[in-house]
Amino acid sequence: MSVTRRQLGALVGAAFLAPALPARPASAAAPAWKLMWAPDPAAVGLRAFETIEDDRADSHPAGQPHIYVEGDAFRFNMHTADRDTSTDRQRQEVTGNRNPDGYLRWLTGETWRVTYSMYIPSSLKATTTFTHISQTKMPGTGTSPITVTSLRRVNGVQTIEHKIFESDTLVGRTELEPLHDKWIDAEYEIKIGDGGSGSVRWVLRSGGTTLVDATKTGDTFLGDRVRPKWGIYRSLGDTSGSLQNCYLLLRNMRAYKQVQATATRLEAESATISQGVVESNHAGFSGAGFVNTDNVAGAYVEWRHTAAAAGPATLTVRYANGTGSDRLADLAVNGRVVASGLSFPATGAWTTWASRSVVADLAAGANTIRLTAATAGGCPNLDYLEVVQ
Repeated sequence: MSVTRRQLGALVGAAFLAPALPARPASAAAPAWKLMWAPDPAAVGLRAFETIEDDRADSHPAGQPHIYVEGDAFRFNMHTADRDTSTDRQRQEVTGNRNPDGYLRWLTGETWRVTYSMYIPSSLKATTTFTHISQTKMPGTGTSPITVTSLRRVNGVQTIEHKIFESDTLVGRTELEPLHDKWIDAEYEIKIGDGGSGSVRWVLRSGGTTLVDATKTGDTFLGDRVRPKWGIYRSLGDTSGSLQNCYLLLRNMRAYKQVQATATRLEAESATISQGVVESNHAGFSGAGFVNTDNVAGAYVEWRHTAAAAGPATLTVRYANGTGSDRLADLAVNGRVVASGLSFPATGAWTTWASRSVVADLAAGANTIRLTAATAGGCPNLDYLEVVQ
């Protein structure tokens, strides 16, 4: 007779009842990421940015516009004929984050996070001199970069890297060629500060695999404010023969500011449970226990949350997955799926807990937040949902 995961949990629980960790207060002030900028290219076009540097030297009128919307992405074209105002280099870039009520100001002492997907074709190659595809800078002509994401040849190998510019501090680097001609995901986090009070985190993922996740401290403030840039900015001094007509695509661009927000913890054992049971046989949970759903698609846990105001919130599910494969689930808010097939990777043991976060819009007042198993494996073990808004 086969023993299901739920039955096995009950058997183990009869022999060993693990103590629960102390729960956090139901509501508390906590650092949170507030979504500040999420442009829809089709709706706002290049108005998503503070400035547009499209062939500012008017060197190649036949190629204009070099920067425009293509489907759900922003496209940056670069031709070998293009020249910047400094004729030893090329530049097609956008700067800043603009909303209908003005542009965002990144100031000293603040922490910002930017996420986006990018498509780097094989025609956009790493070079022996600089080829930047994103930067942070202080606004103003002639100011140096603060941080740069670059395509650089290292010992003849094409790489993509991120550096803190002034100190030449390498944050992370990985090979570029395996990333050509596919969509990859970038996450950039900057704590703005002078000297050692600043820091940068750079994350690069491809197909769900994390290639780089590195953090370094350094000087991330020159004066006035910090402004992000994206596009292609490269030197004509390359000696590898890599300069050719090329382009870059960016989509799903988001900017978040770290703020103090209200964090509300909603225990899974107090939620509405369909096809599952409350258990307490695996250590490390908070509250009175956790929910172990049946091994069936459609099993779910639904929480109710009252939001003080409408707007984006970070929804974090704490879970454990002691199997050797991902558990997939759909996350719905007020009946609308906001994350389909959300992956909950294996944690190594049922006593090892991890978190998975999604940003979604809540309504003012009552909300339902439901996590539903998408496959026959059911959900992972669910400890709690934390809502930060």
